[in-house]
Amino acid sequence: MVIYTIALAIHVIICVALVLVILAQTSKGGLDANLGGAAMNVFGGSGASKFLRQWTQILGIVFIASCIFLAFQVKASNKSSAPKILQEKFGETAKPAAAKSAPAKTTDQAKK
Repeated sequence: MVIYTIALAIHVIICVALVLVILAQTSKGGLDANLGGAAMNVFGGSGASKFLRQWTQILGIVFIASCIFLAFQVKASNKSSAPKILQEKFGETAKPAAAKSAPAKTTDQAKK
């Protein structure tokens, strides 16, 4: 559970970074245009677009890997916690529905 929590926090950071990098790209009014062209001043004329494009690809790949890792963590945690939840809820290990016997018929039901 601790690994899942840490992985989820890292995933959120990756998501925020990916959104910011995508918005910072210059394409008809991105975040760079809203900040007064700060990326052009820092990276030069075309350096910002190449740099941001590369980081978008890197963060995209890391985002996909993080999604897959979280999916496996959720699947693993569901397998290990299901018996505990059932035991807490029902007081014993859950039995399949087919194993339970039908209620006995009363004499009134037997006459009909």
